[in-house]
Amino acid sequence: MFIKTRYIALAAAVISGLATSGNLVATTCSSSVIQYQASGTFGANVIKGLDTFKLAGEPFSITLYACESKTPSQTGPNDDVYSSIELTGTVKSSLITTPYTIKPTSTTLIIVQPPTGLDSVQVEGNLTVFGSLVSIHGDISLPAGTLTTKSIAPFPTVSMVTAKSAFTYSYPAWQHSTAYAIGQQVLDPAGNAQKVMTAGTSGTTAPVWNDTVNGTTNDGTVVWSCEGPYVATELSLIGTASGTVYTGAAKGGAVLHPDAVQVITEHADGSQSVRPIQAAPVEVGVSADTVRLQFYGSGLRDASEVHVQIGGQDVPVLYFGASGHFQGLDEVVVEVPHSLAGMGAVDVAMTVDGQAASPVRIHIQ
Repeated sequence: MFIKTRYIALAAAVISGLATSGNLVATTCSSSVIQYQASGTFGANVIKGLDTFKLAGEPFSITLYACESKTPSQTGPNDDVYSSIELTGTVKSSLITTPYTIKPTSTTLIIVQPPTGLDSVQVEGNLTVFGSLVSIHGDISLPAGTLTTKSIAPFPTVSMVTAKSAFTYSYPAWQHSTAYAIGQQVLDPAGNAQKVMTAGTSGTTAPVWNDTVNGTTNDGTVVWSCEGPYVATELSLIGTASGTVYTGAAKGGAVLHPDAVQVITEHADGSQSVRPIQAAPVEVGVSADTVRLQFYGSGLRDASEVHVQIGGQDVPVLYFGASGHFQGLDEVVVEVPHSLAGMGAVDVAMTVDGQAASPVRIHIQ
């Protein structure tokens, strides 16, 4: 019986939110679900603040899912504000070697369509990045005329207007009756960063903050230390954005994620090696080795039957179902026969209860 490996790269979780979030929205939406996507890189030069997370010059990708019939929580002459919009995606930092997953998070979406000048799509909220809670604001400026409405609606893929597009992150504001861990930071009303020195739960009302550097503040069972004035980090955005009708749910959720594939090789001496498929082609020429591919996806856990072909050849499916490592994520594991050695670039095709998923391209040498 195949035992699922514990050595899973962080990148495998990247796509899980994209699949599950869209499906969650779709189950509560009576109209189309619009998938807003923005991807590219952060500007190499920090506009202001300290880039604590070392995002400058690194790639990012975010996706938001919104019901087309959703009513704005606020409306103005040139913009509409939509609350409780699901956001997920990935960011890369020079501090780590693999992308960091932004788990599905409720955020606010602002659609701006002025009579003249640039359109924009903005997102803001609090989310956890690299284990720290931060407050973010992204302003994605689009060429004038890109948007046809302030409502939730599709728009074609366009390049961001980099000179006017920016991403800002900072510590969030203090919250009452909230559990805080050592090292977490918030911004006090004077703009100072306050850092948790003693973990605990904040009080029901805001404390009188000590704004002297290294001065402490007692707050419920939390003890804070003043870090001094804080300037939010601002980076420019370079990339593209689009709004499309989300069809993942309509396809029944049978999805393989091409960027989340692991190659698992069991050697003759009993040892095992695991690596992401992007690192190198799949090698199956060593007859003493057993090579397996572990794909992540969605729409598999409740399936009765899953078939996989590589290069048009049926391959043994060793496992399919819910992932034991990432909540909401499914996986399928197949064995790669030695007969496929040297095939080069081939498609991995999967059918789930007779329904085909989009193929994934791999390279076998």
